[in-house]
Amino acid sequence: MAELELRHLRAVRAVADGGSVSRAATVLGVSQPALTAQLKRIERILGGDLFVREPSGVRPTELGRFVLARADALLSDMQALVATARSHGEGVAETLKIGYVPLLIIGRFIEELGKTLDVQTYAEPASLTLLKLLSTGRVDVALLERFDGTEPHHYAGLTVWTLATEPIFVGIAQGHPAIHGGVVDLADLADVDWILPPPHENCVRVRFLQACAAAGFTPRVRHFTSEAGTAGTLIAQGAVCLAQAASAPPPGLVALPLAGDPLWTTLLFATREDDARTPATDEVFRCAEVAYVASRQRNPHFARWCRQHPEEPGERLVSAR
Repeated sequence: MAELELRHLRAVRAVADGGSVSRAATVLGVSQPALTAQLKRIERILGGDLFVREPSGVRPTELGRFVLARADALLSDMQALVATARSHGEGVAETLKIGYVPLLIIGRFIEELGKTLDVQTYAEPASLTLLKLLSTGRVDVALLERFDGTEPHHYAGLTVWTLATEPIFVGIAQGHPAIHGGVVDLADLADVDWILPPPHENCVRVRFLQACAAAGFTPRVRHFTSEAGTAGTLIAQGAVCLAQAASAPPPGLVALPLAGDPLWTTLLFATREDDARTPATDEVFRCAEVAYVASRQRNPHFARWCRQHPEEPGERLVSAR
């Protein structure tokens, strides 16, 4: 009879966290057919179905919940064992793997890191997927945004610091009739086409809908893309999008604050708990702080906003769970 291995438990946990085999396959870096076949082998070993397959994805069965509860404890113990063993070993320092979602501080962040550390970087558009890459050891440090819908288990085994909390701006064409004094009232965008990231990449999807509802309208979302060039073309034609405050769009487009700052985002810096107190962590966080402060000057509208709101910094070492 085949034996159950730790990699099998990681696969089961990835399927449960992702809610589907396809998303779990992306996190684990394998093909969907390969993961499906592996899951079937695991279920044969354990003697029953671990998940109920539904049109929207999968959910754990009673057996699945039993296995997941014990898998989490075993994986945590193994992770602690590896970390402790490494701390007693002698050898060449490993390359630090940095994972990040597309943020405007990344270029300067990597530049700062390269001054003192040997790093590799991994871009991932979805914050929830990036958290899983961190928890499974595929990256050592993650820079991401707080995502609507996160739950405690998404942060299990991680230490999360708040790098910054900042307003979300709107990307809009210069001369748009909704612009008044360098500011845009969200209510004035009720009748325009909106461009949003795909739902699994949109960290503020719930907050955005709530803000629009408070402004008295349901947004007319016509376009889903995270590609800046495509979004720029659509904005030039009259559409609008949510924008990072530090955005510096090409000529003809601007990133402007929304009146009253109805939308905010939180930039997070995350490590695994067993790595959180290493010297490299403090150095990497310092690099992120330097990069963030520098980014505020990219967009003169954000620089002005910062001068007008000097008491709006992020809070270091605040858990985001």
